[in-house]
Amino acid sequence: MNIIRYVKKNKASFDEIPFDEADSLVLCQLSYLCFTRAFAGKPAKTLQQLAEMLNITKDTLLPESNVKLLKAVGTSPRFSKIKLGLFRERNSVKRETRFAAVTFQIGRDLHYVAYRGTDITLIGWKEDFNMATLDAIPSQKLAANYLNTVAAAVNGDLILGGHSKGGNLAVYAGFFADEQTKKRIVAIYDHDGPGFREDIFDDTRYVQIASRIRKTVPHDSIIGMLLNVSEHYEVVESRAVSIMQHNPFAWEIGENCRFKKLPETTRNSVTTNMAMTNWIAGMDDATKKKFVTAMFAVILGSGAQTVPELLSRPFSKIKKMKKAFETLDEESKKLLSGNGKELITLWFASFKLVHKQKK
Repeated sequence: MNIIRYVKKNKASFDEIPFDEADSLVLCQLSYLCFTRAFAGKPAKTLQQLAEMLNITKDTLLPESNVKLLKAVGTSPRFSKIKLGLFRERNSVKRETRFAAVTFQIGRDLHYVAYRGTDITLIGWKEDFNMATLDAIPSQKLAANYLNTVAAAVNGDLILGGHSKGGNLAVYAGFFADEQTKKRIVAIYDHDGPGFREDIFDDTRYVQIASRIRKTVPHDSIIGMLLNVSEHYEVVESRAVSIMQHNPFAWEIGENCRFKKLPETTRNSVTTNMAMTNWIAGMDDATKKKFVTAMFAVILGSGAQTVPELLSRPFSKIKKMKKAFETLDEESKKLLSGNGKELITLWFASFKLVHKQKK
């Protein structure tokens, strides 16, 4: 069953069945909703009250599924009384930033800090790519500041979590939490979030929280295996294929109300991860930054501002993107063309190696 069916099935209170990984994925998905419309000048709400505001599912990547999930939590004995508040959102095209977070009150002394993942905007996607070129993207710094705000405002234990970029932000916030806040963090759920630059894993601040990180990836994970990833993660069965497994609604939950686990990721996931890691390692930061800048100059040259806009009328968009490519300087053109070919070459080389190892 997926998270919608899970919400309908699990009617136990959190005292009867403690908060767990499937609950985390539910709240992470809810963090994608457009809370600006719900919280403008208004106090915290329960999920039951929030479910009456179906317009907050507009402008999300999966609006129909989000409507079903919102209706389900609104009538759920387990979820409906959960309060949420402290919503923060910071967006800037100039700073290439798309940040949002919200806090759910699970119990009197237990709060879940949910960081929103990558939204439908292309600027949000560019921010993700910037993770490979910067020591810290703006959203990561905002995530750490937000945790400080929450820790000062509420009492008791804290759980951090997020899906996609949100998972990365949750780990980053825990990494930079002060000592007193760190002691209050009981778990950090990273659902298929991209990794970090390599030096973070040797830092004592990461070591302090490593045992509390619960990273989960679908069995054909691509997003969650990008950059450098700790070896400590669990693999979840998904009903989708390839990159579409990133969709939380496709993750499988068993009758025991926990994710259906598999022993390892697929060959495709391992191959793609190996190729991407070697490809990124082969460029210095300046080259990576120029590559990302050039790539998004072409993508934004399509005239689209969001992923749905980019996917609509594709032939028209491709035509505009070709024109945008021609306006690039020669160095950028060579960088895009050469690195594209290099990535394909690395992928095939990785595929042969993985295929040979798994025979």
